[in-house]
Amino acid sequence: MLEPMDDAQRFLDLVCRELQCADAYFQLGGQPPGAAERIAVELDTRWWLVARFDAAPDDPEAPRVRLEALVKSFSGLTDGAGKLRALLPGTARGVAYEARTEIDEALRLLADKAGAPVAVVIDEDSPVLWGSSDASGDTDVEAAIALAELVDSAAKVELDLTEMIGLDDAALAKQLDGLASDKLRQRLLRKLPVIRERAPQRSAEQWATHVLACQAIAAVRRAPERRKAMLDELGWLAREFGGIYHVILVFDGPFDELHATPPLQRALPAIEKLVLALPPVDPPPRTARALRLI
Repeated sequence: MLEPMDDAQRFLDLVCRELQCADAYFQLGGQPPGAAERIAVELDTRWWLVARFDAAPDDPEAPRVRLEALVKSFSGLTDGAGKLRALLPGTARGVAYEARTEIDEALRLLADKAGAPVAVVIDEDSPVLWGSSDASGDTDVEAAIALAELVDSAAKVELDLTEMIGLDDAALAKQLDGLASDKLRQRLLRKLPVIRERAPQRSAEQWATHVLACQAIAAVRRAPERRKAMLDELGWLAREFGGIYHVILVFDGPFDELHATPPLQRALPAIEKLVLALPPVDPPPRTARALRLI
């Protein structure tokens, strides 16, 4: 009997063959991909099935209809989407994504009361982002750390990466023209379009919030014993629970710790209960296409 991930990959291979697309994957969270060469079908509240083409289809409705038909007919079941949901990582292990939504809602309420742009939950080891108040798109911890490192590299040559993420390829190339480090220039030209493409629905303000969260996540991962930081353009306040988990309030600069700490302390028991109630989620292999966290 095939494991759930094997079944999911088999279905993705079928999608690629039937639609003659370049790639197919499941997307957890965020909005459906907005790029013209990507066709998406919603499987559940937080799951999308995405087919990626090398170029935008002349008639995007045709592959979308075909994709929907494949979902409905999967394994000959009436509820094809339900069958696919059962194959998704975590769902097969009984993870209640309703609980994930509760965690996100609790973090949104906490961020609002503390006056923080964003609040997240991470652990000290895995790439899993256990919760976030930012509804503009999901990420994982490894992607967050990689983006934070790119922000640091850009800042060393007085470039604001947050401003550059939203630029199209031509504008980005012009912005980086004349940069002393050709290696950094090529790195930014290669990576920024990929980052932008993964969450095209984000506004400039949402990108700024996302970058702040990534920087705070990277800082806590580097030194999990630290409980706060106050820099000119980044501040964060963290509390640990369960031995390895951290709730992080993220700010866009120095913050009022006396104002932020009480709501964090009050919210911590409820967030801890929700997170610890979730079964472990094994991250997918790096080579697998079955799951993409934005």
